[in-house]
Amino acid sequence: MDPSRIDRPRSDAKRGSRTPHGEGPPRGDPSRIDPRRWIYAGLDLAFAIAYVIAIEKVLPNRLPSAQLHLWTLPLAMGAMGVGTLWGERRGWYIALAGGSVLLLSTFLIIVRILISAAFLAGVYGAFGKAAATFSLMAIALVVEVVVLLPLVQVKYLMSRAGRRAYGAPASGLR
Repeated sequence: MDPSRIDRPRSDAKRGSRTPHGEGPPRGDPSRIDPRRWIYAGLDLAFAIAYVIAIEKVLPNRLPSAQLHLWTLPLAMGAMGVGTLWGERRGWYIALAGGSVLLLSTFLIIVRILISAAFLAGVYGAFGKAAATFSLMAIALVVEVVVLLPLVQVKYLMSRAGRRAYGAPASGLR
């Protein structure tokens, strides 16, 4: 008798049964809903609304390039929310593009703040150095308020679980 032909007991996952303890649907079951998708969508849309309110009421700017730059934040966050709600492969691409644009835009905002801080410190002496210190504190606030959510969400979108939840390609951006 050939040892490779011996019937071995199959694991629970191969039989398509429930989890090892008999609880919940099997792992590959499409009826299993990933709650992270809905949590991210709610947070994305809430943050997009908060960004619009902040730009309109708290951060008015007369410089058109800065105003345009600030408006990329709620637009990209809104795109992430819409893509997350949409689901499927197309929604995955929209959410990933929105998150990537948001992270790039935030990086450029941080660069603009650093340039301003360097200018203040170089031109205005001790007063400028104090203002530059507050600029660095503003960067820390931007990282907390703007960067963390899209960073974690893009990481989730690129993970195996995120790709599976959206039906996205297993590897690469085909």
